[in-house]
Amino acid sequence: MPRALTLDAREMAPPEPLQRATEILHQLAPGTYLHMLHRRIPYPLLDTAQGLSLKSQVIESGEADYTIIIFDPADRLALQAAGVL
Repeated sequence: MPRALTLDAREMAPPEPLQRATEILHQLAPGTYLHMLHRRIPYPLLDTAQGLSLKSQVIESGEADYTIIIFDPADRLALQAAGVL
């Protein structure tokens, strides 16, 4: 199963969430994924992920509470099997 790199950005002030998440994206390799908790949808981060040929999924967990999963496309089936996606 792919390994999560978790970032809880719900209490961080901008631009720290984007900076820290971008650092993680540049380190992602097959078998790892970013699991980010945020109070809004980080559209610039999703654009960065797309530019790096990564896939993303945003899950709304409640009002102002989002889970963002960013992963290598090769890991999609493993993440689905694990119930992450």
